[in-house]
Amino acid sequence: MGYALFAQRKVVLTGQINSVSLQQTQRSNEQYNLATRTLSLNQQLSSLQVSQSTELADLYASLSSADDSSARESINALISAKELEYEAEQDKINQQIYLVSVKENAIEMEVKRLDTQISSLQKQLEAVEEAESDGIDRATPKFKGVG
Repeated sequence: MGYALFAQRKVVLTGQINSVSLQQTQRSNEQYNLATRTLSLNQQLSSLQVSQSTELADLYASLSSADDSSARESINALISAKELEYEAEQDKINQQIYLVSVKENAIEMEVKRLDTQISSLQKQLEAVEEAESDGIDRATPKFKGVG
């Protein structure tokens, strides 16, 4: 292989490595953003659960102090409605967390694939550099006794 071909192959491989590295960096940034989104959703879920627990505790306190059956029925109906509403809100957030998690896993797999691709390209580049070096060593005449 001529030296120009070695140089050309090295430029191509280096460009490919840089391109894949850029993709990997972009995916890593996406992973970070998704992890941040998951954290935010988990905080939102925790906050929602605390506020819901407080509101339900107040309703149960009202229930225990209700004087007549009509008031107790009304409070029980409100408690049931609130529990269903809270369950739906929590399910919605949990669904969002799940979807983000699925996306995170897919990106993680892609980052691993890109790692493998970079390693392969780097090995190819090393092989080209080694072949170029061997070619140069063979092409350089050895002068014994000079020096």
